[in-house]
Amino acid sequence: MYDKDHLCMNLILNIRKINRLLDKYTKYLNQKYNITLPQLICLYEIKREGSINLTELTRRVNLNNSAITGIVDRLELKGYVRRVKSGKDRRIINIELTEKGTDFVDRSFQVLEDDCFFEKNKFDEQAIVNLIKSIQKITDSFDPEVKKIEIN
Repeated sequence: MYDKDHLCMNLILNIRKINRLLDKYTKYLNQKYNITLPQLICLYEIKREGSINLTELTRRVNLNNSAITGIVDRLELKGYVRRVKSGKDRRIINIELTEKGTDFVDRSFQVLEDDCFFEKNKFDEQAIVNLIKSIQKITDSFDPEVKKIEIN
């Protein structure tokens, strides 16, 4: 099944395959629903928090500042989010969902459940939880030197 002498390379190749499939899925979502996967991920985090600043959103979704700024700009143009200045420090800008954004997010999560990028019916809930834990172990175990590399 797997070449035991090359487990690391097999793992990398499979992660790369998942990455390519997620790229295809985001194109599919954009064509069918006019939203990308990174935009949905940002909307999810904004809804979860209620109000979040760009720095925290960048950290949570693991994208760089310029990508987040572009995503928020596009979500704002669609009327899904608004930028709100903090009353305490006017330099701090928080992102919040609009009513239209909240409605869209609620419908989108149902779309993701119904139109998932993988065949969920092949996995029970515990298998998905175990998969999430395994992926988390992989990301947590990355060599600290690799983690320090700035990717722009």
